[in-house]
Amino acid sequence: MTAVLPGLRSGTELLTVTAQPILPGVVVVAVCGEVDLCTSPLLRDVLLAQLRPTCARLVIDLADVGFLGVAGLTVLVTVRQAALAAGIRLCVVALSRSVLRPLTITGLDRVFDIHADLAHAVRLG
Repeated sequence: MTAVLPGLRSGTELLTVTAQPILPGVVVVAVCGEVDLCTSPLLRDVLLAQLRPTCARLVIDLADVGFLGVAGLTVLVTVRQAALAAGIRLCVVALSRSVLRPLTITGLDRVFDIHADLAHAVRLG
C-alpha cells in the first residue's frame, strides 16, 4: 500500500508513505519527504491503519525523511500510544540529523525504540 501527497509542481511529491509486510507479523512503513502540519495527517492515517491483530511489530522507517516537525512528532506519539494499547511493538528507523535532532530535543529518543538501519529493526524480535 502506497499513499502519496502530491506537491504543487507537477511530478513532485510532498510525502510518500509505503506500508508493506516484510515478515509474518512485521510491517514496515517507509516514509519519504517532509513530515509537517500539512503532511502529517497522511502519515497518521497510514500508520494507524497498520495496527491490526496480525501485526506484532510495526517499523516506521524515517531514513528518507528530510524534515520532521512538531506535527510529525505528535503523530509518532499518537501511534506509539495506540500500538502500546494494542500490544504491538513499535520501532523507528532514524539516521539523519533532521529526524534525530527533533527526537533528541524533545526527549523522545528515550521513549522510542530507535535503530540506525532497517535491517537491524526488522531482525529484532
